[in-house]
Amino acid sequence: MDTLSELAAQGYELFCQLIKKQDLKSKPFQVDDYLLSQGQEITELYWLETGQFSVGYTADNGRHFSLGLFSADNSLLGDVELLTDTRCQFDVRANEAIEAKVLPAALLTEFMQRDPKLAIWLSQSLSYKYQETMATTISRILHPLIYNIALDIEQRFLDARPKVNFGHVYKEAERFGCSERVYRRVVNQLLEMNLVEKVNNQLQVKNIDQLSEFLRS
Repeated sequence: MDTLSELAAQGYELFCQLIKKQDLKSKPFQVDDYLLSQGQEITELYWLETGQFSVGYTADNGRHFSLGLFSADNSLLGDVELLTDTRCQFDVRANEAIEAKVLPAALLTEFMQRDPKLAIWLSQSLSYKYQETMATTISRILHPLIYNIALDIEQRFLDARPKVNFGHVYKEAERFGCSERVYRRVVNQLLEMNLVEKVNNQLQVKNIDQLSEFLRS
């Protein structure tokens, strides 16, 4: 008997095949265009074969929190809102020119009714997104800022997270829910401790053993 993960993988492959067979319209997005807006009601979803996009949240007090920069690889946007029947929780913005295929919500519902493996894949995808978001949120709440920034650098070095980040300091600061000034101060601490270094204006690990030991301590 197939495991849930195997059924989900089969559902994903089936979904990709169904998408290719559909005559879906395309919608272009330029840099900083909103694919999805916070509070938006979802009536259609987007299928991205490639492209970089950012995900963020703006509170009523104006403070902005960024979940980071993501690279699409046959990715579906809007599925969380559709499956939970809620308005869009985050802003999703293009970080480069993106061509998205428009998938009507009714068509996705039809797909899921055709084969239960599609529903299993979507459920697993939703669960992964929930776990990843909660893990990030809990870490931000329970650990000091220097730990979270150091952990982010270590995980990217170990290939545990995608090697993508923002070129602008203020956008990197938003990923950790702090100001640019505070972010720079903490980064300078890590540089002074010889745990990281700047290469081509990007933070990189200088000594992985020392950095990992710092995180364990």
